[in-house]
This record gives sequence, C-alpha cells and structure tokens, in this order.
Amino acid sequence: MNRRKLYYSISLFFALLISIVGTIYRNYIYTNSIFDYGFADMHTNIGAVLVASFLFMGYENSNVYSEEVKIILLSVVGFIIYEFIQLTPLIGTFDVKDIVGTIIGGIMTFGIHKIIYRK
Repeated sequence: MNRRKLYYSISLFFALLISIVGTIYRNYIYTNSIFDYGFADMHTNIGAVLVASFLFMGYENSNVYSEEVKIILLSVVGFIIYEFIQLTPLIGTFDVKDIVGTIIGGIMTFGIHKIIYRK
C-alpha cells in the first residue's frame, strides 16, 4: 500500500473511531457521572489532530519526513489558535482541556507517524 492511501486510511479510521467514542463513550460517562480525567471532553480534539494531520499528509504526498512533521506541528498549532479564537463570545467556548487534548493528539500523531516511517 502506498503512503498516500495509508494516510487516508488512517485518517478515515480515526474519524470513525472518534465518532463512535463520541456517541457511546461520552454518553456513558455523562449518564453515570464517571470521572475520566476529561477524556470525554478531549477526545474530539485528540481525534481532530489525528484526522487532519494524516489527511493533510496524504494530500501533500511528500514522503519527506521533515515536511510531514511540519504538517503535524501546523495542525496542532492551528487547533490551538482556533481554541484561543473561541475566547470571543460569538464563536464558542474556550476550554483548556481542548488544548491539552490537541497536544495529546499531536503526540499520538507523531508517534504513529514515526512507527509508519520506520517501515
């Protein structure tokens, strides 16, 4: 499987996984008042970084390690900037958990990318 298809497949996998987690896990946690260290709130940011990074890497089709790492970094920075934009009252709600989730998503994306690049 070429790298572009692999990145698109990973992006689709995580999009589906985050959708499932969002509907089943989050409802379960909220319904039963379980403390999960905020994962039920952060999972969308974790997944967004994973999906966006691999989607952009597939689109770019660079095969240069440093360029792909830049894509991951720019995705993380972009989502963090978006979170700060939400400080304005008309756009949304600022939440520090979302920034933490974005950073976790970036670390996970970098780790998965490193494993893929070794093979």
